[in-house]
Amino acid sequence: MRLSQMIPLALSAAFLASPVLAEGDVPPGTVYVCDPGSKTLPHVQVVLPTQPDGSATLMLESEALEMAPVPVASGFGYDIVLPVGHFLVRGKGKDVTLLVGDAEPKPCVLQTAFDPTESLSHAKTLSLGGNVRIGPGIDFARSDGVPYGEPVVIVSATGVLFDGYEWFEIEYAEGLRGFHWGGIMCATNAAIPGLYEDCPADLR
Repeated sequence: MRLSQMIPLALSAAFLASPVLAEGDVPPGTVYVCDPGSKTLPHVQVVLPTQPDGSATLMLESEALEMAPVPVASGFGYDIVLPVGHFLVRGKGKDVTLLVGDAEPKPCVLQTAFDPTESLSHAKTLSLGGNVRIGPGIDFARSDGVPYGEPVVIVSATGVLFDGYEWFEIEYAEGLRGFHWGGIMCATNAAIPGLYEDCPADLR
């Protein structure tokens, strides 16, 4: 059963609200990528709040779920109880961890902000071949396919992760648009967060 079938969705705006953070903490609205150590949920994202006394956002697949503030001895904390487990995010300063159920806490990594217009000014982005979809995720219908080595233009980053790589809206061929997974895209002469790390030698 899909996560969306188990959870009555309360979709939240991308950067919801947090308790006022102390000096030295990360700015509200910062996105962290966490590995819960689960085969069914390999990666999740946590968005720290943008308003005082608000809720953080937990991104599971393409779903945005509200995490309520919880009292902690120091720093900040948020949690949510789902059918797949109890998720608890704790942080102090720039250190953020995720606990799922009784598992050991896992560190979360700051996701670097992505600006396509700036990052791609000196990069050539290529597809490694694969599906183009009507939305950012494998649950969206396939609209087209892109052959290996075809140049693509990243229009926007969606913020949706799958297996550690982000989904991007792209433009390809003669002005066609769709969504392509970063795990089957690479860039030359630049490191773009969310894309496959390096283009194969035959595409450089």
